[in-house]
Amino acid sequence: MAHQPLDDLELETLENFLESDQVHEECQNFVMAHGFLTALAICPTPTTEDQWLPVIFEETPQFENAKQEKQITQYLTRLFVDIQKELESEDGFMVPCELEMGQSPEELSELQEWATGFMEGVFMTESQWFESEKEEVVAELLLPIMVASDLFDDEEVVQIRQSEKLTDSCIAQIPEVVTDLFLVLRTEPEKRPFPKAQPKQGNKNKKKGGKR
Repeated sequence: MAHQPLDDLELETLENFLESDQVHEECQNFVMAHGFLTALAICPTPTTEDQWLPVIFEETPQFENAKQEKQITQYLTRLFVDIQKELESEDGFMVPCELEMGQSPEELSELQEWATGFMEGVFMTESQWFESEKEEVVAELLLPIMVASDLFDDEEVVQIRQSEKLTDSCIAQIPEVVTDLFLVLRTEPEKRPFPKAQPKQGNKNKKKGGKR
């Protein structure tokens, strides 16, 4: 049977469930789960549903019945396949949210949530991302997603975040970076892109920017 992409109603049903009282308070919301599954779709070693589903849910949700459990599980599995097919296409990758940071440290934007989910997927399969021959390229490509996420406070990331201009330059690259990471990790060497030049931190007069 041919794969059926999730339609708008199914996406809304999944999004509402992941925000409901039926799930653990640490359950990933839709954009976090999308970022998480995107990273797993890029990873060259397959990850099974039994491995990634508990990470999304944190704890088993309080499903109304077996029918709802099957429905939500199928929607997440289909979302994973949707993401894989999008990465494999030549149409470019679309992040499912605006490419913008939160306005205050207290509130994450959807992009920050997506990037946080993505990096959690990287951490889950870390050894597959940083093989010796690819480590430097992958680390450089990951920088914009690290900047957007809420997980890093190392010097390079903090310096970029302190400049709104550098931050905007970084996060604007994320859709292209996702495609490049897929090419680096999942295709033959002759098809791999050259790493993109990242913003330089030469300007010492930077505004302090917030993160959530």
